[in-house]
Amino acid sequence: MPKILPAPVPEPASSVRMKKRKPFNWLLWICVILPTITSGVYFGMIASDQYVSESSFIIRSASKHNSAVGLEALFQNVGMSRSQDDTYAVQEYMRSRTALDELNKTIPVRSWYEQKGDVFSRFNGFGWEDSEEAFYQYYRKKLSANLDTVSGITTLRVQSFSADESHKINALLLEKGEDLINQINDRARKDTVAFSEQAVEIAQEKVRNAADALMQFRVANGVLDLKEQSGMQMALISKLQDELISIQTQLDQVRSVTPDNPQISGLETREKSLLREIARQSQMMTGATGKSIANKAAEYQRLALDNELAEKQLTVAISSLESAKAEADRQQLYLEVVSQPSKPDMAQLPNRLYNIVATFIIGFMIYGILSLMAASVREHKN
Repeated sequence: MPKILPAPVPEPASSVRMKKRKPFNWLLWICVILPTITSGVYFGMIASDQYVSESSFIIRSASKHNSAVGLEALFQNVGMSRSQDDTYAVQEYMRSRTALDELNKTIPVRSWYEQKGDVFSRFNGFGWEDSEEAFYQYYRKKLSANLDTVSGITTLRVQSFSADESHKINALLLEKGEDLINQINDRARKDTVAFSEQAVEIAQEKVRNAADALMQFRVANGVLDLKEQSGMQMALISKLQDELISIQTQLDQVRSVTPDNPQISGLETREKSLLREIARQSQMMTGATGKSIANKAAEYQRLALDNELAEKQLTVAISSLESAKAEADRQQLYLEVVSQPSKPDMAQLPNRLYNIVATFIIGFMIYGILSLMAASVREHKN
């Protein structure tokens, strides 16, 4: 009788699933493992060292004594002055194309950034961008100038692939910034003095015109000093009137005592002569003709007043010019270097360990987000 074998017992389902090969986790490799390996290879073996030269400076304005009160004085005390605005101007200049062009006249800035460093860090490493605009945008990323609004100190940082080159670029930028401040001072001096000199020239021209007009009036009318001349004229009329009174008194006495006295005719002739002279002199003083002193007085006073005002204006203009020159002799702004450009003996960039760890963390975060999204999609399908 044949031996009957027992029926095979089926394996549990869990054991069958354990024997199945786990699927390849391509998402983990793409998001975490490969980026971390790439970052480690690049920052650990390929990335070139970069050196940062640092300096600091402050823009000061010449102290001015004033009598500001209230809110104006409060604003001045907290540093709301023109020097801070000029600091922004110097910062913008250092980052400008103009400053880069000035640097290229002295040192080969583009060659330093184009011929040194690894292919990913240097300018135009793959030969795709060779324009001046592309280099300028690259250069701006290697330069930073930050202002501390509390202290007013600006920190200038320059990074390159050589400590000496970073130091040279930083030092030259400070020189160019100081040149800009000097140009601002020179322009302010020239504008201030030129304006004052122009005001003096205008005042001198007015004085000459007023003096010429007054002289022509005196020559045309025979007047040296109208005030003195009118005083002399009044004194003469007064003297003639006194003499006339004396003659009339004497004539009355003679007539009353001796009516037939032969002196009466002579005294009458003298009386008529004095009356005519007094009338003539009075006509010269107050007559309706244009030759009278009264008619000349208005024009003379106007010309004399114009001359006096022109002389006063010239005096004020000369005083303003002297003040402008004294102010121009003082430097309104100056760039004071707080710390000279450093020459680093150790590369500060790139931060290799930080970049590798940051790559891993960011990749892991992306992996987690995508994994949750994929799980959500599978759940909706089931």
